[in-house]
Order: sequence, then C-alpha cells, then structure tokens
Amino acid sequence: MLLLCSCSIQTKKLDVTPDLESSFIDEGQVELAANWWQSFDDDKLNELIAIGLESNQSLVSSLARVNSASAGLTVSQSDKYPDLNLTASSRNDFDDFDRADSASVGLTSSWELDLWGRIASLEQRAVWDVVAKQALYKIRANAVAGSIAKAWFGWIAASDKQRLFADQYKRTNSALKVINRRFALGKNSITDIWQQQRLLESIVAQQAVNDARLAIFTKQLALWLGVKSSQLPQLTQTSLPKIPPLPSMGLPLSTLQYRPDIQQAFAELQASNATMAAAVTDRFPRITLRASYSTNKNNVQDLFDDWSGSLISSLVLPLFDAGAKKAVVKQKEYALEASFADYKQTWLDAIYAVESSLITEQQLAKVATNIDLQMSLAKKTERVISSKYLNGKASYLTLLKAQETSLNLERQVVDAQKELINNRVSLYRELSHGNFTQDSAVEQDKEQETNFSAKTIIDENT
Repeated sequence: MLLLCSCSIQTKKLDVTPDLESSFIDEGQVELAANWWQSFDDDKLNELIAIGLESNQSLVSSLARVNSASAGLTVSQSDKYPDLNLTASSRNDFDDFDRADSASVGLTSSWELDLWGRIASLEQRAVWDVVAKQALYKIRANAVAGSIAKAWFGWIAASDKQRLFADQYKRTNSALKVINRRFALGKNSITDIWQQQRLLESIVAQQAVNDARLAIFTKQLALWLGVKSSQLPQLTQTSLPKIPPLPSMGLPLSTLQYRPDIQQAFAELQASNATMAAAVTDRFPRITLRASYSTNKNNVQDLFDDWSGSLISSLVLPLFDAGAKKAVVKQKEYALEASFADYKQTWLDAIYAVESSLITEQQLAKVATNIDLQMSLAKKTERVISSKYLNGKASYLTLLKAQETSLNLERQVVDAQKELINNRVSLYRELSHGNFTQDSAVEQDKEQETNFSAKTIIDENT
C-alpha cells in the first residue's frame, strides 16, 4: 500500500495556440465553398472531380486506413472492460478413443484495473490515430481535386493553343503566298521566302510539342480519376474560365485551423502525448483481477454435477529493468517534443503557402494584363508594317520581327491565363478543409475537433 500511495502523476500545460499574424495580406468578399472547384462554374470539371473522388486509388487506400484505425480504436476501447472466455477440454486414450477419461468446462475472465490511466491513454492514442488518418484522407482528396483541376485547365489551354497554332499557320501561309507573288514580280529577294518558310516550320514544330502536352494532360486526367484513358468522359473543347473573385479568408487562426494537414499534425501531437502518458504509467504497479468458474470430472456423465469458482488478484510492480522503462519515457518525451515542433512548423508552412499564392496571384494578374496590352500593340504594329512592306516602304526583316512578336504574344496570353487559373486552384487548395464527402468513415467526431487551447501533458512523480 505504501508503494501504491507513493505513485502519482503530475500534469503540466503545453500551449498549442499558434502565434500568428493578425490577417492575410489580401482579402476578398466571396465565401469559399466547401467544394471549391465549383467556383469556376465548369460542369465538366465538376464531373471529373466527382469521378476522381470516388475512383482514385490513393483515396481508396486512405479510406481503408481510416477504417483500419477505427477498428484499432474498437480494440483499444475493449481493454476497459473484462473479457469472458469459454474453455472446454477432454482427455482420451488412443486405445479407447470413444471414451473420455476426464473432461472440464468452464468460464474465465480477467480485468486490469486502470488505476493510473494507462488503458485510457492508449485509447486516446487510438482516437487521435483515427483523427490523423481522417485528416490524411482529406489531404489526399484535396490533392486529387487540385490535380484534376490543373490537368483539366492544362488540357483546355493546350486545346486553345492547338486552335491558335492552326490559325497562325493559316495566316503565316497566306503571307507566304503574298511573298511568293512579290518574288515572281521581282519585288523581293528569295531570302524573304526562306525566312517566311522558316517561320511557318517553327509553328509546325511548336504545334507538335503542344499536341504532346495535350496527350499528356489527357493521361494525367485518367491517372487522377483512377480510370483507363478509354473510360474518360468525353472531353469537349472549351475556353479557359474567368478568374473568380478572391474569397473571403478572415483571420489565419480561424481560417487555417481546420486545414487537414494542421489537423493531422495536431492529432499526431495528441497521440504522442497519450503515448507518453501510457509509458509513464507503465512504470507503476499493475493490478489484474482474474476469475474462473468451472467443472472438472474424470467421468463425463458427472461433469456438470459439481462446480468450483475462484477469484485471483495479481499485482505486478517493476523493480529492476536496467533503466529500460525510464528510457522509454524519455524516448516518448522526445517524440512529443518532435511532434510539437512539427505541429508549429505545419502552421508556418500553411501561412506561407497562402501568402505565397496571394502574392503570386497579384503579380500574375499584372503579367496577364501587360501581355494583353503588348499583344494589342504588337498586332497594330504588324498591320502598319505589313502595309508598308506591301508598298515597298519597309524591309521584310522588319515585318518578320513584327510577325514573330505578334505570334509569340498570342501564345503567351493563353499561358498567362492558365498560370493565373492554376495559381487560384493552389490558393483554393491551401484554404480548403478537404470536407468533400459525407461518408461517416471520414467524418470527424465533433468531440475530437481541433481545440486550440492549453492541453494537458502527462508527467511523472514517483
């Protein structure tokens, strides 16, 4: 009793409330939908992501791990209650196999008294393991949705450029015919024809590269959807969408605390806390109650006539283990310290990712506007120089340079719009909570939601 009374547990507080900036660098007015891709108002994108969230094999794998962790939680919870087992045995000689010399039937039960919270701590570790697996599922679901969105917009951009290359080839070839006629009239040199042919072939080469990109984006869509290329929904040519208004984000603490990667880091921190608590209590005495009720007779006919029962209590007190259990506690303390540092770093990474996307969007919007202006000026310049060339007032090299500039800027307009959309997809992913499914296996229990406050950390005092 003296040894039991000398065992106690101290607790200390670990403040897990992150120290964050008061607000983001930019704010919008539109509320971000849970299914963020719907902001682009693209029915085909909605269809593709719906298929991906159902068929992607990495999500199937993650969901299986969620179910496995849930089963592990059930195992941990069962340790709080006594078990009950039915036992039966008989003895037979080989010479007289039909006759039993002795037989026994009985019930046995055992129950460990959770005096120091070891079993409760292991249960809490299992609970947070489930939360961590749910968060990992949400991380992957968000990644799948983002990858499908980027592949789809890449496919649209490649399709746009495919049409653009066809139009550029047609215009450049028409210009080549004009130069050939002028050459036949002796108004220009053969080198003008060669230079125009070179420009035409450069369009063909870039078109071939773009066709390869288009095929790769198709394969990427099949990969992320988890289907064969032949099973892809019909992809129809369309235009890149306009950038939706910037979403309203609020304060970093309230906005980012339900990000799945932060939830995962928080759950792992709590699991490390529970593991250390279990390691501390493992150094304390352990009391187990065992009960049995059985009948045992040499004659099977008299087997159930007499019954006997027993209740045994056992005490296990570690005395000497060469410091192994104490080292285990230190090991778990270091693991908790590492989890806490990982948790704080996850917050820093999350804020950096959002701020980086906002900064990039501001600059990409300026670039897209600037390229539109450049293209407008380049087309005006090309028309004027083309008119002068036909009137013999400008050289072909000047016209060629104007053509190349105009053609290149037309392609840059498409690329700039695609980059701007992809960056918005990245921003949506950084702000998303990953709640795209109503499946009960990945719905986080309200009692286990992230609560940013001082959490109790187990320490020992024996």
